[in-house]
Amino acid sequence: MEKGGIEVLDSQVLIRETDFSRLAHTWEELAEVMKSQGDETTPHKLIQLAAKTKRAELNIAFCGHFSAGKSTMINTLLGVNLLPSNPIPTSANVVKIRGGEKAARVFTMNSGVLTFDPDTEMEKLKQFAVDGDTVESVEVSYPGTFLDEYASLLDTPGIDSTDAAHKIATESALHLADVVIYMMDYNHVQAEENFNFTKTLKDRGKPVYLVVNMIDKHIDFELDFDSYKESVEEAFATWNIHPDGIFYTSLAEPDHSENMYAEFKGMLAQLITDREKLVGTSVRSAAEHLIDEHIQVVRTSQADQRQQWEAQLDGLEVEGIDSRHAAAVQEALEQEEATAAALEQRAEDARMQMEKELSVLLDNARLTYFSTNEAARSYLESRKPGFKVGLLFAGKKTEEERARREEALLVEFREKVAGNLDFHFKEWLGKQPQVFDLRSEEYHASVHATKIEITGEFLSKHIKEGAASDEYVLNYCADISSGMKLEYRRVGLSFIAQVVEMIKEHVRVESAAQGERLGVLREMAALHQKLAGLAAREEETKGRLLAIMRGGEQVA
Repeated sequence: MEKGGIEVLDSQVLIRETDFSRLAHTWEELAEVMKSQGDETTPHKLIQLAAKTKRAELNIAFCGHFSAGKSTMINTLLGVNLLPSNPIPTSANVVKIRGGEKAARVFTMNSGVLTFDPDTEMEKLKQFAVDGDTVESVEVSYPGTFLDEYASLLDTPGIDSTDAAHKIATESALHLADVVIYMMDYNHVQAEENFNFTKTLKDRGKPVYLVVNMIDKHIDFELDFDSYKESVEEAFATWNIHPDGIFYTSLAEPDHSENMYAEFKGMLAQLITDREKLVGTSVRSAAEHLIDEHIQVVRTSQADQRQQWEAQLDGLEVEGIDSRHAAAVQEALEQEEATAAALEQRAEDARMQMEKELSVLLDNARLTYFSTNEAARSYLESRKPGFKVGLLFAGKKTEEERARREEALLVEFREKVAGNLDFHFKEWLGKQPQVFDLRSEEYHASVHATKIEITGEFLSKHIKEGAASDEYVLNYCADISSGMKLEYRRVGLSFIAQVVEMIKEHVRVESAAQGERLGVLREMAALHQKLAGLAAREEETKGRLLAIMRGGEQVA
């Protein structure tokens, strides 16, 4: 498709030279950030990736068993015996072969770049790699093959175990591979390292093609070849591995009826044709994976601190709680803090509850009736100025009458208070400690021994001068009722204060035991917060690197 005079093969693939250059600059920027965080390994891989990206170079990596015929396959594909039967030992574990001017270059740690003749000096190159400086990498260029200067084959060391497969997958230059060709000996297809290695590559998003070599070993009468192929596919599917293609080859018997060598070589040629599209997708995937590798480096750098805090967690114990389980610790802490807050609030809540119930009890207590009103009317009349009884001995009779009427009102009012308030008041107060799971015989006895006296002085102090109407009688009865309830409220509040003190003492004892558990939980939570901080740093770092990567892609 044409867009603005520029060929666009895929919305996610950019093929202009400037696009690849900008992406390469982004990988270099990522490398600088990683270096600043103390990573000494991943930035080098990103610089390698940047160099490959600038050239939009396609790398096809050949991996497989020592016995799978990998070197022979590469030599056959190239049409020239560039690779010796034994691998070239290098610390980088990879030999790159590409088209271009004939040369074999060894990149060393101390002696720079050394050049050999690939036709005559490959054994000399091998010897140098064994005895000379530390070799970083080997690159062979050779003209006249199906490769050009922008397409390379990567020859990786042979895999002889699961550990070796893992090492090559994680430590070699496979981050530079756009496509992986995994070769297996006909007799060793279902070896565990094959599944582990190819699954690792597929999980990294790399195209993987399987080559089952040496099919000339197949004995048809034991198992027909179609059934053999079916067993191979089923074995990989069992591991949830779905290769991009499977080729069955024989170099010893080129005319073997099941030989797919020609199809395999044709597929490689097509990959080279699609180079820019493949590279555009691959370098992004590789950069994302290198970001993950860097995060692992960050995680490793924090390992000692993490282990120290985890060891501290292991040393803390709270019954019923797994100290390593952050969510369980947090939930227990929240519950314990809620309990602590409830303990602190318990006394005040109890006070408010009891004061509210006392108010309801007093408000609902009826202390004056019609009989009370009549006794009050008679009493109030005797207190009016000019009240007089009889003619002879009037003074004495008047005082006696006043005393009689006062006593009548006292008896009436005391009876109503005793029946409608005092009994219920003491019954309610006496039960309050039990409401809060407390017990005090002394308190209970004190409540029931309490006496609130109703005296003539109490009655007289509520009289207002000049009050003589029927309405006032009602008001007076209301006043003595309110006055008496006020006395009961005062006494009730003093007993409530005693109950509150009992609750506070109980809370002090309970808080001492609860406080130890709370302290340990708070220590656990603080350690988990520190551990979460380490994880947050890793996530923040990853987010920052991905943002740089996405920003570079948008610019490109």
